[in-house]
Amino acid sequence: MSQTIPQTTVTLDHPVDFARWRSATRVLVGQHVPPGNIAWHVAPSGTPETPAQAAPPFRIPRETMQMAADVLQSMLPDRFTLAYHLIYAHVTGTAMPPPDLARIEDAADTVRAETAHLRHDLFTLMQRGDGHEAWHATMAATTYAPESNARFMTFQLSLAPWRLALPGRRMEWTGEKLLYGQDDAAPAPIAFGSLPPPAMPLVTDLDISRITALPAVALAARTCRICPMARHATQTVFGEGRSDARMMFVGEQPGDKEDRAGRPFVGPAGQLFDRALLEAGIERDDTYVTNTVKHFKFRRRGTRRIHEKAGPEEIANCAPWLAAERRIIRPHVLVMLGATAASALLGRHVTIGRERSRAITLEDGATGVVTVHPSFLLRVPDDAARAREYDRFVADLKLAASLRAPVAP
Repeated sequence: MSQTIPQTTVTLDHPVDFARWRSATRVLVGQHVPPGNIAWHVAPSGTPETPAQAAPPFRIPRETMQMAADVLQSMLPDRFTLAYHLIYAHVTGTAMPPPDLARIEDAADTVRAETAHLRHDLFTLMQRGDGHEAWHATMAATTYAPESNARFMTFQLSLAPWRLALPGRRMEWTGEKLLYGQDDAAPAPIAFGSLPPPAMPLVTDLDISRITALPAVALAARTCRICPMARHATQTVFGEGRSDARMMFVGEQPGDKEDRAGRPFVGPAGQLFDRALLEAGIERDDTYVTNTVKHFKFRRRGTRRIHEKAGPEEIANCAPWLAAERRIIRPHVLVMLGATAASALLGRHVTIGRERSRAITLEDGATGVVTVHPSFLLRVPDDAARAREYDRFVADLKLAASLRAPVAP
């Protein structure tokens, strides 16, 4: 009499519940549970029936986990098992059957193609009008790629509400939460983080020039991993301040303190900057403060992280984020703190000593002022010289403040 192989059942919340699939996979693969011993089910509000004991930790290459995520976006009925088998084979050093590998590659290719189609044609698919405030569309999708691109659509549509009807299911962003469900049931809230990472990097396909909401730009920038320095920094440090600020300050890049805090100009140079603003009669809360480059570039020296100057490629990669900040805020006065910011914004080599302390008319009609970066003041070794340079810096800020257009009554 044959013995029945005991099965472990894993219940997922929805058809693309990557978060629970991944959690269960880490436990079960760590225990070397074969793919055939696991039954995967989808049921709303399910709780994964996975073993409670901890499994030995293991690492999976990013490319392998992304391939598994791509498979989960396919419509293959055994996609959860195939994706699990991919991870299991890597950890245990066993080989997957060639036909299964071929199915995985074909499924991933289909998902990538549909991802590219959705992103390229998003503004053709999505419509407004006919009494609808939200963007809305119907898409004959053959994969679950639209679900994994929910965050992409939300950013690209500037956080505005949208609805997407798909075969047998629907998805909606209300402006506050993401809803998802089958056609025969009311859509329920789901977390963006429960969905698989899209088959293609999010930022590379975003048309940042069409995003009209500053919070959407900031959220999108936090996902950017184009530069190598983004992979080493703690986080993206986006600008902060009023979205209707009349005065905008642009520095070079975040430092160590900013990288840890996630806010611009909060380290020693930032504290000096705040003091100078007060002496110049400028309320920081009334301005917008940002950097040319949004990640901290550094080299390690023991336990310390030593600042390194951003290069032309890194400045170019971050240029769309800075351009979006300028386009949305439309400041009357743009203060360039240091040569890196001035060169990036003016599009030419800038020598601070020759160009500081005067008004410059910019292409968009704003007025620019070039001055030193406050970190320069910290590096002046002589106390008397540092005091003189600080006074010049405050004078430049006062000049910038005087150039602001008056507030309309």
